[in-house]
Amino acid sequence: MTFNLLFGSIGVLVETSEIQRQSFNRALKMNGVTWNWNIGTYCNLLKNPGGKKRLIEYSKNQLSIEIAERIHRDKQSAFEELIGDGLEPRVGCLEALKKCKDHGGKVGFVTTTTPYTINIIKKSLSKYINFDDFDIITSCETVAQPKPSSEIYKYVLSELKINAEQTIAIEDTKVNQKAALDSGLDCYLFPGEYATFDYVDINDEKFISDGEMIPKLLLD
Repeated sequence: MTFNLLFGSIGVLVETSEIQRQSFNRALKMNGVTWNWNIGTYCNLLKNPGGKKRLIEYSKNQLSIEIAERIHRDKQSAFEELIGDGLEPRVGCLEALKKCKDHGGKVGFVTTTTPYTINIIKKSLSKYINFDDFDIITSCETVAQPKPSSEIYKYVLSELKINAEQTIAIEDTKVNQKAALDSGLDCYLFPGEYATFDYVDINDEKFISDGEMIPKLLLD
């Protein structure tokens, strides 16, 4: 049996949490917003996906959608400036990608972030990853409902014509993991450095503490 592999978020492939935090703070300052998100605050904000959604929820709806969108655009520009080409894939991802392709499996990058952000990541990781090796790459424009809706995963399974029973997903947050599980997938949690352990069960058999475990999940 061949296993297919779905990398579920940018945070699965690469660690960007601190750069994202700094980018948000730059964008907030540019727009005259006096918040400064420290690491603890940002860790809590990461429990829910979606940058614009985080801004509005943190403001207790005091920020308009228009202002939140402007801050988010400025945040993306700051992110691109800070990131350059200095990123490296997280441990285990390259090995898992190669193993899956070598064994004839399908590989997907199942994110619901913006195409702009995806292109930044692709450019920054181009020294390490040939993104043509992915059979599908999604974005927020692919489906109507973002995670934790399972719509994006159901779409990918259909487009790739693969069975959930022969596919493994890797996600970086419990919210995103729910999207995969609700589509019938076996999904492992590979949290980033800013994961808060009040919502991550390190004793869960689906918890990945070391990226070197990821290639071992695929059948030889």
